[in-house]
Amino acid sequence: MSQSDIRTRITIVIPAYGAAEKLRICLESLQRRVPPGCPVYVLDDATPDDSIRDVCNEAQSNFPSLRYVRSERNRGFVASCNWAAENLRGTGDDLLLLNSDTSVTDGFLEEMSAVLHLHEKHGLVTPRSNSATIFSIPDTDEITTPEESFRIWQEIKHLLPRYQVMPTAVGFCLLIKAEVLDRFGLFDEAYSPGYNEENDLACRINRYGYSAVAANHAFVCHYESSSFGSSRDALELRNRSTLLARYPEYERVVYEYGRYRQDPVEKFASLRIPHRPRLLYDLFHLPDAYTGTSDFGLNLLRALRFYLNEDWDVYVGLRVKQHYFDHELIGYKIYRDRSDDPMLFDLVFKPCQVFSWPEFYRMNRLAPRVSYVLQDIIAVRCEYLNSPHRDTLFRKTAQLSDAVFSISRFSRADFEAYYGVEQPMHIIYHGTNAGMTKREFVTGQYLLVMGNYFIHKGVTEALEQIGERWPTVVLGGEEPPVTGPNLKWMRSGGLSRSAMRSLLVNARMLVYPSYYEGFGLPVADALALGKPVAVLESSVNRELETLMANPNLHLVRTVQELPRVIAEYYEAGGTSAPDLHVRRWNDAAAEYAEHFREIGSRVINVGLLRERWQTLRELDAAEPLEPVPLGLSAGT
Repeated sequence: MSQSDIRTRITIVIPAYGAAEKLRICLESLQRRVPPGCPVYVLDDATPDDSIRDVCNEAQSNFPSLRYVRSERNRGFVASCNWAAENLRGTGDDLLLLNSDTSVTDGFLEEMSAVLHLHEKHGLVTPRSNSATIFSIPDTDEITTPEESFRIWQEIKHLLPRYQVMPTAVGFCLLIKAEVLDRFGLFDEAYSPGYNEENDLACRINRYGYSAVAANHAFVCHYESSSFGSSRDALELRNRSTLLARYPEYERVVYEYGRYRQDPVEKFASLRIPHRPRLLYDLFHLPDAYTGTSDFGLNLLRALRFYLNEDWDVYVGLRVKQHYFDHELIGYKIYRDRSDDPMLFDLVFKPCQVFSWPEFYRMNRLAPRVSYVLQDIIAVRCEYLNSPHRDTLFRKTAQLSDAVFSISRFSRADFEAYYGVEQPMHIIYHGTNAGMTKREFVTGQYLLVMGNYFIHKGVTEALEQIGERWPTVVLGGEEPPVTGPNLKWMRSGGLSRSAMRSLLVNARMLVYPSYYEGFGLPVADALALGKPVAVLESSVNRELETLMANPNLHLVRTVQELPRVIAEYYEAGGTSAPDLHVRRWNDAAAEYAEHFREIGSRVINVGLLRERWQTLRELDAAEPLEPVPLGLSAGT
């Protein structure tokens, strides 16, 4: 590019104090990339020796626009920049302040200038870099070399918008519009010798409607020398106190940038650093009680580790105060999602559907790819279980996820029928680990009627028909409609998983009278144990009948038929032979693992990622989806 590609002339000033070898690298990069006609000044802030002068003298033979200027006293960074703006900047010139510990790349200045002049209210421009706080690519607390950062930036720059408005600027490479300098000056020397002076400038001009902007398609390497030595922390603390006293909005707008405005491509750029893929197995929803959902999630997890551990790092997401199943998770990598323990994952997988926007918000905050399992939609089918906006939540999370799994063809068809859409879903049936030892094949002592207190589970209606003719254990329902010495009533949810397994092992027959299921895990477990099972005729149970091809599965049209079916099976006595072809959790885990590898190998769907983030930003801006730190406001 040539000078004609730059809207106005630019004066370049490089404040320098020592670190001559870094300055040499900076000048070598500039000499090849500064358009003709841009004066370049090295302002030596009274370095005790001649090292800065010598480097400049060496460079000038191939760098005709380079000028060396020495201060007779050490002014400090802030005062030196102000002196240069007043005494070196050409009339009407924009001003580029460039640290001596930088190395510029092709087209950096032309792009920064173009972005600065795209709009009247663009006042300050900073490029992307390896070490530039919120302008860094990738955004990570880990040290990234300039070379690695530049490589990642080259991979993603075409995915980023040309510019974005930022809450502040960074002084290592700062282009300032002439109009801003003429109207508001440069740095406030209250921040001398340095730290937070550029933040003060950005906040000051913003109160007049000017913005700091990131030039996403420009890159400058920053080697970051240790300026100010041991006084660094004290300076930062003092100057930050001054900044927040003047501009109390500063802390909020920086926080809101990360929460609302950071581009997700930039957010997840650190995942482009070579690493073993990381999967977060999201069990944050896990209750402190046994449920079919927890049973599925834990059984699948146990089987998955054997299919993924060779090429994935698997973490289990758990609430900080969740301890009910901790004894089953010994040996797993646990992620508690604390603010002091940041981590990004390649994929978040939730083994159930998403029941709240904050759950989905967390999934998307932690990974650029999200996936979950749709078990069923009873929570929207039954209005007494529904809640405001859940219809929209179920539909949108399916549309916005990278992959949705369904546990049956029925669950997928039910979703599509309810919402009137065709939703791509991978169908993976559940498995079972029941009946894997000979001691589990026993002649049971009682009829087990199983469900929970939800009306659609049908426990109460079934028990009214069964009566107390047979020794019966009942799990679920509100109040026992039938009482007597032959009946034992148990409340669901309070039993351990081993106790639930024991209930099935010692039953003679299972009655599972649910009117609505996505699959029915107890049915698979009981059949694997050789138990007769009675279920209501429905699409999902006909599907299971085909899948399992087990003559012990008996479908009845109404609960009134249950006594006849029970009598036929129960009074026959004995235990049926085990099903040697039963589907195991390992079978299910192998299918999930194959899909996870395929999802992880895909190029990130940037369009879907941005659509997800935009949806969540809008929801979060209206009503925060997670707590806002004390002292900050979620709104403006």
